[in-house]
Amino acid sequence: MPPTRFKPRAEWIWRERGVHAVPFGTPGFSAEDERNRYIYFRREFTVEDNVQSAQVHTSADGRYQLYVNSKLVGRGPARCNTTEQQVDPYDLRPYLQPGPNVIAALVHSYGQPTAWYEPPLWEHKLAFGCGGFFLQGDVVMQQDGRETVQRLDTNASWRHLVSEAWKQDAPSGSLGFLELFDTRLAPVGWSGIEFNAADWTSAEVLRVPGRHFVNDITPFTLLTERDIPPLFEEERWPEAVLLVGEVKNAAGVRGIASRLEAEPLVEPDACQVQEIDQAIVAERLAEISTTPGRSVSVVLDFGRTVSGRVRFDVDAPAGAMVDFTYSERLQEDGRVLMHKGIPGFDERPAHQVILREGRQSWEAFEWAGFRYLQLTFRHCLQPLRVHGISLNFTSYPVQERGRFSCSDDLLNRIWQTGAYTLQLCMQDAYIDCPSREQRQWMGDAYVQVLINFMSFGDARLAARLLRQIAQSQRPDGILMMCAPGDFAIGKFINIPDFSLYWLMTLGRYVEYSGDISLASDLYPTILKLLSWFEQFLDNDLLTDMPHWVFIDWSNLDKQGQVTALNAQFVAALRAAAHLAILLDHPADADRWHVLADRVATVINEQLWDDKRGVYVDARRQDGLSRRVSQQTNAAVIAFDVAPPERWERILNTIMDTERLVLTRVGEHDLSIVAFDEEHDVVRAQPFYSHHLHRALSKAGRQMQMVGNIRRRWGEMIEKGAQSWRETWQIDDLTSLSHAWAGTPTFDLSTEILGITPTSPGFSTFRVAPRPVDLTWAKGAVPTPQGDIEVAWRKKDATFTLKLNVPTNTRAEVFSPFDGSSLMCEEGTHELDFPNDRL
Repeated sequence: MPPTRFKPRAEWIWRERGVHAVPFGTPGFSAEDERNRYIYFRREFTVEDNVQSAQVHTSADGRYQLYVNSKLVGRGPARCNTTEQQVDPYDLRPYLQPGPNVIAALVHSYGQPTAWYEPPLWEHKLAFGCGGFFLQGDVVMQQDGRETVQRLDTNASWRHLVSEAWKQDAPSGSLGFLELFDTRLAPVGWSGIEFNAADWTSAEVLRVPGRHFVNDITPFTLLTERDIPPLFEEERWPEAVLLVGEVKNAAGVRGIASRLEAEPLVEPDACQVQEIDQAIVAERLAEISTTPGRSVSVVLDFGRTVSGRVRFDVDAPAGAMVDFTYSERLQEDGRVLMHKGIPGFDERPAHQVILREGRQSWEAFEWAGFRYLQLTFRHCLQPLRVHGISLNFTSYPVQERGRFSCSDDLLNRIWQTGAYTLQLCMQDAYIDCPSREQRQWMGDAYVQVLINFMSFGDARLAARLLRQIAQSQRPDGILMMCAPGDFAIGKFINIPDFSLYWLMTLGRYVEYSGDISLASDLYPTILKLLSWFEQFLDNDLLTDMPHWVFIDWSNLDKQGQVTALNAQFVAALRAAAHLAILLDHPADADRWHVLADRVATVINEQLWDDKRGVYVDARRQDGLSRRVSQQTNAAVIAFDVAPPERWERILNTIMDTERLVLTRVGEHDLSIVAFDEEHDVVRAQPFYSHHLHRALSKAGRQMQMVGNIRRRWGEMIEKGAQSWRETWQIDDLTSLSHAWAGTPTFDLSTEILGITPTSPGFSTFRVAPRPVDLTWAKGAVPTPQGDIEVAWRKKDATFTLKLNVPTNTRAEVFSPFDGSSLMCEEGTHELDFPNDRL
C-alpha cells in the first residue's frame, strides 16, 4: 500500500521574513536565505490529570528535534521526496504532567542540497525558500465526565528564537555543515517549562495567497505519514583511549581541520591530564588543564565503525573549547585521518564547541560514521572535568532474526560482519556507507536488500527505497542513480545500470516479502523505464549507452555494446515479465520475454569468444574487445544468458587465480598496470562478487564459492576488519563500511543452509543445503510467515536435517547428494539422507 496521506490542519511556521507580502508570480525567498539556520520553537499549554490521548504529527523542511518538558521525544523527518513530505507520529502522554507543559522544537534548515535532502523546488525560486516547521495534534482530556481538547497546532501563537549559537557561515558539503557551536550563546533550559520566553517573538505562518487571492499556497501540497519506525538510539562508550598528548597550538592556520592537522601530539609536559584513560572508558571523572599556547588531544577507539552522534559531558571554565574530528582510519602517528570525502563536495569533518562555565552536556545535531574520535581541549586554564565522552549510536531498528553458524568459525564471523555492516548502512534509507556519503544508491541497495532478507527480514525500508527511487524518474524515463538528495536533482551524471537494479530489486522484494501491491503501484514506472532502454537497442543490443556505465569499481571495457549491461538488461526484462504475470498483464509479459530472449540470443552469438571460451567485455565499432573480466562472465551465467554447456569453460578461466588482475578503483588506462589482454582476467570487486557467487552456485560450484569467501573476506577478517570495505584496495576515498560488500551473509544462508523462496513471501520455499567441507550448520531465515529454522549435520554415512516449516507454508527439501526431494508441511521435521560416500 502507498504511504497514508495526511490531511493538514496546522500551519507551516518559520522565522519572521514577510513571506505573506510576496506578490503572486514574483520571485520570493531563495533557499540560500536560510542556509545553515537553526531556530528554536516552543508553545506552552496546560493539561489536567486525566489525559486520554496526546497524538501529534511533526515535520520540518530540514531536520528537527522535538521536546516536551525538556525531554527529547524524537527526531526527523526521515529523508523523503518533497512532493510527498513525511510527517512523524508521536504519543506525548508519557511526557506530559498535570498543570503547565511546554512543547518545543529545534529545527535546522540547510538552504542547499545534501546527500539526503532536496530543498522544495530547488530549481525554482519559491516564495517560501527553505526552512519550516509543522506540528499538528491534540491533547484529549476527560474532566467531570466531559471531553476537553487542547489543540497544539503550529500557528502564529508559537514563539520562536533564531539561534546565534551555531556559526551560520560554517563550511559545508554533501553531509551538511560543520558544527561550530558556542554554548554561551545558547538559551539554557529553552525546552523546559521554567524557561522565560517573554522576549521570543511570534512565528510567521508560511502561507501566501494564490492568483486573485484564492487557493492559498503552502510549502508542501502533499503530506504523508512516516512509513518506517523511529530510528534506534543507544548510548555507547569508547573501548579504549589510544593516545593522550599535548599539542602546541598552530598559529595562523585557518580552519579547524587544517589546525588539527598542523598540530602533532607530544607527551604532556606543561599541560595536566589526570586519569583520562580510566575516566573515559570506565565513565569516571577526568581532569584536564592547559597552558597558554598549548592544548590536550585525546584519541578514542570505539572498537569498530559506529554510527551516531558525538556526546560529551563536562564541567568547564568559561571559554574552554573542544575541537573534534573522527574517521574510520588513523594516521601513522596515531591521530585521526580525516576523511576528505568526494573531492569538490565535502569538507573534512572537524567541529568545534565553545563551552560556557559550569556543568553541561552537548550532543551533535547530525550523526556520523566513524571508529576513531579525536578531541582537542583548548583554553582550559582552569581545570576542565570530563564526566563522559560517548556516542549516541543510531541505526534503523533492525531485529536480529536471521542466524547462521557452522563448523568453520571463520565463516560465522564473516556472516556476522556482513550483518553488522548492513546495520550501519540501514538508517532512514539504505545508504552506501555511514562515513563518506550517506546517499541512497540504487546499485548498492540491490545487494543490501537481499542481505537484509537473510539477516533482519525487514520489508519496510526496501519498499521505501523502491518508492523513492521511482519518484526520481526523469521525464524521459530513466531513474536517478540515488535519491532523494543532491544527486537526484539533475546536478550529476547518472548510471543506467542502477535503473536496471531498481527493477531487479522490485522483483526480489516481491519474491521475499510477498507484497505484490507495491509492484502494482509502481507498474507505470516499469513501463516508462523499459521504454527508455529500448530506444538504445541496435540489432537487439543496448549500444553506446549515455551517462556512466558503471558495472563495478574495476576497469572493464564499457564502450559500445557492453556485455554485462546487456545481460543485466535481460535479467531486468525477465523480472518485469514475472511481475507482469503476477499483476495480470500477459501482453506485457509476452513482449518482455520475447525481447529478453532476443537480447540473450545476440549476446551468445556475437559476444562469445569460442577460441578462449569466454564472453568479452564489449563490442565496439572496431570489433570485439579483447578484454575479459569476471564481471562479464559472471553476469551471463547469473542472469541466465549463457547456455549451461559453456559454464565449465567460462568458470575454469575466470576462476584461475593465475589470470586474475585487480585493477585500481576508477582506473581507465590499463597500461598503468601489467595486463595481458589475451591472457588476463579483470577480477571482481566485492560488489560484483555477489553475481560471481550466483554464477558459481548455479553451476554447482558452492565449494569454490566458499573458497572465494574464505580467501577474500577471510583476509579482511585476519587484518582486523570489523565491517566490510568498499573495494579490495584502500585509498583516500575508500569506505571501510560498505554493505554492498556483504554478499557472503546472503550466500551462506541461501546456499549452505539452502533456503530460498519459490513463491512470493515464502508461502512455498525450498531447502537445498550444500554441505561443502563443513560437518554441520544451523541457522534461521526470517520470512513474513515466521522464521524458517534449519540445522543439518554430517554423521558417519548419514546427512541429518532438522527443519521448522512456519504456519501456512510448505517446503520442498532436496537431498544434498542425488537431488531427490520431498515435501514438508508446516511443523518440525527431522530427515535423514543416507549416502554411502560419506
